[in-house]
Amino acid sequence: MLRRIVKLGISLAVDLGDRLPRAVRGGGPVGSCGVVLYYHAVPEAQGAAFARQMERLRSWAQPWALEGPVPSAARWVGISFDDAYESVWDNAVPVLQRLGIPFTVFVPTGSLGLRPAWVHSDRHLFRHEKVMTPERICELAALPHVTLGSHTVSHPRLTRLSPAEAERELKDSKRTLEDLTGRPVDLLSFPHGDWNAQMVDLAWVAGYRRLFGIEPVRLEATTLPLVVGRVAVAPGDTILEFILKLKGCYRWAVHLHPRRWAALQSASL
Repeated sequence: MLRRIVKLGISLAVDLGDRLPRAVRGGGPVGSCGVVLYYHAVPEAQGAAFARQMERLRSWAQPWALEGPVPSAARWVGISFDDAYESVWDNAVPVLQRLGIPFTVFVPTGSLGLRPAWVHSDRHLFRHEKVMTPERICELAALPHVTLGSHTVSHPRLTRLSPAEAERELKDSKRTLEDLTGRPVDLLSFPHGDWNAQMVDLAWVAGYRRLFGIEPVRLEATTLPLVVGRVAVAPGDTILEFILKLKGCYRWAVHLHPRRWAALQSASL
């Protein structure tokens, strides 16, 4: 809890720093900027909280479909879910469909219909979750405003694999999803946010055209970086936390990981 409060305090300071120059100028136009949010599970007990977040998001910013062009709106937000948990289908998808908000689900194809193979601890937050079945994935793909992306086959840390193993993870997951849904799969979310220049190259060769990490950046241009950072969010976040994340005020946290920040800067060139 203390860590969460500290993060909130720093993010409030970032928000003040963002607003102060405009206040000094007496207002004026605001440039276009946005963030991509990423969730994991949406438990039933937090379904109402998730709905409130989405209603706030829709009233505050323009939702963005991650496979499409970047909006020209002053504020825009993309929504994604890693791991394709059943609770997302049960408690998030109905809300998003009702509100007409586009979203992307990144699917680990090796665990379809199973408990997540990468969760080994009984204390893990998502130990009781289950990945959607192949039939459910097909139902999801058929809905409006939905895009499916790859989250590899077995959800590994790709940089710890040999190039051949990483290539199989990238290609096999893409092929499985395309065969299952009959639709092209062009988006990839790196499991654990683990990537480097070699993984980026392998992903491009495998046929992906938009790549996503977990660096909490704010996107401030119509041209996206090679690896698009995303802001972690949970249904249990307070409204203040959620609004600050929508504004990109948690972007300071990327500097806690200098190597990742350096890799992100290099991939943005």
